[in-house]
Amino acid sequence: MDHYFCSCPAWRNQGGAPINARTCKHLRTLLGEKYELARIKMKNPDGPQPKATSSKAKGKGKAAPPTPAKPKNGGKTAAPKGSIEGQKRKRATSEDDNDAEDDGDGDYGTKRPAKRARKPASSSKGKKKSNAQEEVEQEDEDVDVPAVEAEDEQPSTSGKSVPELLLANKWDIETGPDPTGWWISEKLDGVRTYYDGSQFISRLGNPFTPPNWFLDKLPKDITLDGELYGGRGEFQSTVSIVKTVNSVHWKNISFQIFDIPSLGDQPFEERYAALKARFGEGGTHAQEQIELVEHEIAKDRAHVLARLREVESKGGEGVMLRRAGSMYEGRRSGTLLKIKTFYDAEAVVTGYAPGKGRNKGSTGALMCKMESGKMFNVGSGLTDKIRRAPPPIGSIITYRFQELTRDGVPRFPSFIGVAIDKDVPKDAEIPEHRKAGAASASAGDT
Repeated sequence: MDHYFCSCPAWRNQGGAPINARTCKHLRTLLGEKYELARIKMKNPDGPQPKATSSKAKGKGKAAPPTPAKPKNGGKTAAPKGSIEGQKRKRATSEDDNDAEDDGDGDYGTKRPAKRARKPASSSKGKKKSNAQEEVEQEDEDVDVPAVEAEDEQPSTSGKSVPELLLANKWDIETGPDPTGWWISEKLDGVRTYYDGSQFISRLGNPFTPPNWFLDKLPKDITLDGELYGGRGEFQSTVSIVKTVNSVHWKNISFQIFDIPSLGDQPFEERYAALKARFGEGGTHAQEQIELVEHEIAKDRAHVLARLREVESKGGEGVMLRRAGSMYEGRRSGTLLKIKTFYDAEAVVTGYAPGKGRNKGSTGALMCKMESGKMFNVGSGLTDKIRRAPPPIGSIITYRFQELTRDGVPRFPSFIGVAIDKDVPKDAEIPEHRKAGAASASAGDT
């Protein structure tokens, strides 16, 4: 893209200037005043031009990074006064939400405990973020997201209203129950979202804050269960967008609906028919960016596996199975199953391994600790941007792998993103017959 974003009000309040011709003191500090003044003049030659903040800064090119102060306050390095990092820390101390707005490319802030819940912005003029656009059910993206709070299926003690969502169990490809007659749909790698009739709410009860024009597409008399979705392989960018208040990039997000909790006492077929009448082709609320997830009846196990291969070959994450005639339960249930040929898990970042070769001078791998306490490194899946600014130590990340080694650590793990809906690591649940060495052990027992 040909422009830069900043989270400060000075940048956002330049409504009269084209987006690619906006600037602020943070961008001038980061990019260099000479460069930034020339860029703005080129992008908006007839508009008002920003003035140099000081004669000392003119003609210097890129600003040199400030010298860090000596560690204090518990060993943390103090950010230089006036620096971008200092501004971020200041906002994080004075506001509930600490995430700096970004441009949708998967750059995350560090989560700090929220002081209180905020309501979503009531107009496009709202500039503050709520403490809620922060967690997401992490899925595939080898490059984002919302989102760092903990996944918690129990009621929150913070006073937030946590939606009671239907959560899925895993279906093992080899030993899972006969899926014949169940409903099949694609498992989307988006952000799980509950619509309560007026706003989008995360799994932890935190409100997302899309532009009003997005919410205006939805009816006010029902509740909906779905995902905010940016497309296959776009998980990290989806997270970055949905955790940003009124981001212009919401135009790239769709709300994929797969259930209607307000009709939860009716079987799935009746609930799905009601969704079709509202959001299907010719429906009363058929709108661009509001889509109904397609379902089909499974003929047999082979049909399910063929559908799984098809989805994965297109870059999708997997498929879902929903039992015919099932009601909507606000808990984890065996009536909803998810199928993937790989495993996702969470680990806590404990440090960084230095990069080598082209990555010299940046992060080579994230040093991580599993729920089991075992240590391992994640180097695959890290973009250059993430290597330069890796998730902070103590962050929970989601990684993907296909099997464990004999020592119980993931083989060839790949970074997916910061787990914004988790605050503790969680190991994958792997059947014994899928663990390394299981086949040879069984053979030795026979």
